[in-house]
Amino acid sequence: MQQIRTQPAGPKAFRLYSIARDNYCQQIGERALTVYAALTYYVHPKTLEGAIPLKLLAETVEYPLTTVRRLLYRLWQEGLITITPQWDAFGCVQQPNIYALHPLPLKPLSRPQPRLPRLLPARGRGQSPRLTLLRYPVHARPTSPGGASA
Repeated sequence: MQQIRTQPAGPKAFRLYSIARDNYCQQIGERALTVYAALTYYVHPKTLEGAIPLKLLAETVEYPLTTVRRLLYRLWQEGLITITPQWDAFGCVQQPNIYALHPLPLKPLSRPQPRLPRLLPARGRGQSPRLTLLRYPVHARPTSPGGASA
């Protein structure tokens, strides 16, 4: 098993961690940022990829395996990492996943989109409504003078 490192793998990895800390801390949370920092410790300094055992990440950040797996999925959702599963030659035993850090996130930062005017009507061209509401007149229901229905 690899030895637990105490600093990022190189300047690229440290810069990516700084960008993630500054821009994504509110979105992904402190725990996910800690897992991202641990990933920066074990990736290759030039390619920013590495086959890292999940158990090693869990020992590094001192979280349970299920929590680390959930936080890695959250990082993947935000576009900060790519997770590539690895299997043995027979496809039976799972090997450590390959994690790749991205210089720019794959998912753009969430910003409000400007509203554009609609060119088509709300229902589209040539479409008829699917549901026709039938309105009954109010006086169609007979009522008794006491207020109870007959």
